[in-house]
Amino acid sequence: MPVTDYFLLWKVTVPSSWIAAIIGFILAWLAVNMRFGKPVADIVVDALFTTIIVWKLSVIVTDFETVRRAPMAIAYFNGGMFGFLAGIIIAALFILFSRKPKPPKVSNGLLLGVISAQTGYQLMMALLNEGTLVTKVITIVLFTSFAVLAFIYAKHENIPVIYVAGLFVAIHVFIAALQPAGFTGIPFAATCMTSILVVIIAGRLTQGKETDGGIR
Repeated sequence: MPVTDYFLLWKVTVPSSWIAAIIGFILAWLAVNMRFGKPVADIVVDALFTTIIVWKLSVIVTDFETVRRAPMAIAYFNGGMFGFLAGIIIAALFILFSRKPKPPKVSNGLLLGVISAQTGYQLMMALLNEGTLVTKVITIVLFTSFAVLAFIYAKHENIPVIYVAGLFVAIHVFIAALQPAGFTGIPFAATCMTSILVVIIAGRLTQGKETDGGIR
């Protein structure tokens, strides 16, 4: 959904997308913490903050001249889609190559976090901004329904991460086709990128466990 409304918070005017993103992050933490516990929820939060920090600082690369002339521009601008996707990739690399022990089902928790964050974002964007009733209803119903099912079956042993990630992308493809931004917005790109990276993380962690088992 496009941003059509702005809100005054503590004397600061913010776009509806900021509010939607904050709600999405809170929902992601709550869902993962309730389903997988604090260790996995902490990893999800770290990944989210890493993504946001890289996204904000990447404006130094995408618009260096502006930042050079006015360093405070970092506080007001960001690196756009390039910076956001770069943040997602860096967050995933930190998870993949961190030497800290990974909690069980961490990849399932990451995927649930991604689904919950996207659902919270899309839900709030549909509620806070103008748009056709049909698009709003379809967005809310499909994302919410899938998020509820993902939460319920998050720990199910017989449902591979790749199947859930693929279905999540397919649902977003259908919804994006109805939305004004289509397939060019950051939310859709984020769904595709995070889904691919979570599948890679799941594969690497599974391979690592099998290797460890073989050594033993």
